[in-house]
Amino acid sequence: MKIGITSDSSSSLLYAPFKTDVRITRTTIRFGEKQYMDGVDINADSFYDLLEQSDTIPTTAAPSPEEIIGRATELKNEGCTDVIHFPISFALSSYGENLNNLKDDYIEGVNYHVFNTRSGAMIEGYCAHYAEILANKNYSVDDIFEECEKFVNQSCTYLLVDDLKYLVKNGRLNAASGLIGSLMRIKPILKLDKNGTIDPFEKVRTHAKAVERMIEVVKENTKDAKEVVIVIQHSKRLEESQELQKRLEKEIPNCIKTTLCTVTPTIGCHIGSGVLAICYIILDGLKEGKDLAK
Repeated sequence: MKIGITSDSSSSLLYAPFKTDVRITRTTIRFGEKQYMDGVDINADSFYDLLEQSDTIPTTAAPSPEEIIGRATELKNEGCTDVIHFPISFALSSYGENLNNLKDDYIEGVNYHVFNTRSGAMIEGYCAHYAEILANKNYSVDDIFEECEKFVNQSCTYLLVDDLKYLVKNGRLNAASGLIGSLMRIKPILKLDKNGTIDPFEKVRTHAKAVERMIEVVKENTKDAKEVVIVIQHSKRLEESQELQKRLEKEIPNCIKTTLCTVTPTIGCHIGSGVLAICYIILDGLKEGKDLAK
């Protein structure tokens, strides 16, 4: 058995500050009549510049069958007997679940599996990367699924967005009704955890107070863990993210690694510019968790 790993553009792996050979199925970004393939025709810097200059709310199209088949075929030709795909949370996009239901209809010559990451952006990417680590250590498909379930249950994302209109327009915000009437008066903290949905967490009046609250919650949630990886994600908030990274490295004693990453354009279509997120991965109990800290 030889196992290959694929993920999609939502994973932010194109911007990951670590080496990975996870194959990426590309998402199409649509600005009105114009289309861009994430990471091919447009990158994060140019995307967010365009987003801030445009009145159009962009949309995304899931990786095409050609993209999915293409990456699976690449891995098959490299000797893989199995391929595991790690898409964005099934609750945020139906394409992963649809692919899981239809995979046998158009993927041939390799055993194809789909894992519901119940996450997005860099946590989705880290989940795929963890599967890559496990596959390189000759874990079976079942064992990889079991370990990745642990990973999902021990990770969480808190995010602060400048404008909810992107999430509301694209239908990615769960239980939004309590927030929509207050768009101009609050800085909502949102949460994406093992449920796989983006949910309102708390309403905070200012950006600074919201950042302090996210830090407080992450500290509380990870205080009993032995080893934690902290992931900071942003769109057009690089300097603030760098300062936050330095602070968390000092204030979270069980943090053994921090990762700083821009939010991939595919996710940016749905959450906008000016986003700041703090994520954590608790490594306790993960059989190869320490390799995530390398």
